[in-house]
Amino acid sequence: MAKIEDIERRLLNWARWKMVAGSGGLGYARLQLEAEGSRDGYREAKVPVVDCEASETDELVQRLPSDLRFTVVVVYTESGGELHRMKRLMCARTTIHARIGQAHRMLARWLADKHQISTAERQRVESLQRMGAGRGF
Repeated sequence: MAKIEDIERRLLNWARWKMVAGSGGLGYARLQLEAEGSRDGYREAKVPVVDCEASETDELVQRLPSDLRFTVVVVYTESGGELHRMKRLMCARTTIHARIGQAHRMLARWLADKHQISTAERQRVESLQRMGAGRGF
C-alpha cells in the first residue's frame, strides 16, 4: 500500500473527528468524568483533532468514487482487523491496499490543486494591493 505520509495523518485526524461528531456531543466530545481518572499515576495524552482540516478532508473523501470512499471509511473509521475489513468490503487484502493507495494519490492531487489555486489567488490580490498602493489608494 503506497501511503502518503501527510494524507495518512489527515485521514487519521478525519477518523478521530468523525468519531467525535458521532458521540452525541454536537461536534464536541462528551466528557466522561469516570473515564478521565489516571491509572497508576499515568494519564494518556489525547491526540487533538484539527476540526478545519478534518472538515476539508471530509469534503474531499465525499468526492472519491464510491468504492474508494467506502474503503476509506471502513479502513479508517471502523474497528476490527484486516479480516474484518476484507469481509466487510468483500475483496482481497491486495485490493484494499490498492484502493487506499489510489485514494491517497487522489486526495494528495486535489489538495495540491487547491493549494496552487489559493496561491495564485493570493498572488493576484497582493499584486492588486501593490498597484493600489502605488497610486496612493
